[in-house]
Amino acid sequence: MTPSRRSLLIGACALPMSGFAQAAYPSRPVRIIIPFAAGGPTDVVARLIAERMTQLMGQAFVVEARPGGGGAIAAEAVARAAPDGYTLLIGTATTHAVNPSIPGRKLPFDPIASFAPIAQVARVPIVLVVNPSLGVTNLRAFIELLRARSGQLNYGSSGTGSMGHLASVLLLEQLGVTATHVPYRGSAPMITDLAGGQLHFASDALASAVPFVKDARVRALAVATPERARALPDVPTFAEAGLSGYQAYTWNVFFAPAGTPAGIVDSLNAALNKVVSEPAVAARLEEMGQPAVVGTTPAQTASFVASELKKWAPIVKASGATPS
Repeated sequence: MTPSRRSLLIGACALPMSGFAQAAYPSRPVRIIIPFAAGGPTDVVARLIAERMTQLMGQAFVVEARPGGGGAIAAEAVARAAPDGYTLLIGTATTHAVNPSIPGRKLPFDPIASFAPIAQVARVPIVLVVNPSLGVTNLRAFIELLRARSGQLNYGSSGTGSMGHLASVLLLEQLGVTATHVPYRGSAPMITDLAGGQLHFASDALASAVPFVKDARVRALAVATPERARALPDVPTFAEAGLSGYQAYTWNVFFAPAGTPAGIVDSLNAALNKVVSEPAVAARLEEMGQPAVVGTTPAQTASFVASELKKWAPIVKASGATPS
């Protein structure tokens, strides 16, 4: 073999090793874009996970808030980012099920085709709460009252199209009854009015409701997740309380842009599952009322997001939510 051919062969053999070295991930900081304001529940979850991902993967995971448009601004930024694993989104039911389902709203991305789901990391339970003066102490009695007084009761939410609003619409639709919706600008003023007697009932995020339940200012009848909430261990699930087939909760799912290499997605999936399974992280998520979800694969996560979009689309339409 001539020296020139030997040099070409050595060079060719070296190429795969060179390409492999360049493909090491991550080799620079990774951005986690959140769709809501800093300081909120999604931001807290993202920062908790980012800190451990930084330690685990040897590169900084930096949280960046891009609020606005009900999460659409952040989702679009990630959908348009390079599919290289360095720009991630922590999405919710709002970004990937509610917003895309609002009649007349055109988003600059597709909630399914524009993203590569990585892993579900947390679930945010919705709890049905009532004013104690309503005189019901369990779900069966509440359903009987709703049916007897269909159209006469009111319910609050943190805003039209919020998950609390949609959870109540889903319940009313399933029961075939009606009630008057009273939207608020946020959960805090809504549940304060519920405790004060201006509202009859509400479906609210667990974290917002727990202090009022523990102080007996409102009464919790059931949680809308498959399992009980550790923060309210004596409150049954809807299935346990006698209403099967009803579930309503929001969630946190990590997404990368569509086209992100499967190896990077799998690497992130393994790291995220490891982080949320750590006792300290899981305990902190539990304290925040957003229990960890552990062990989801990218395929399972994709299937879950698609099912949530299908589930909430008719409910969003029935809710009367309109483009903001």
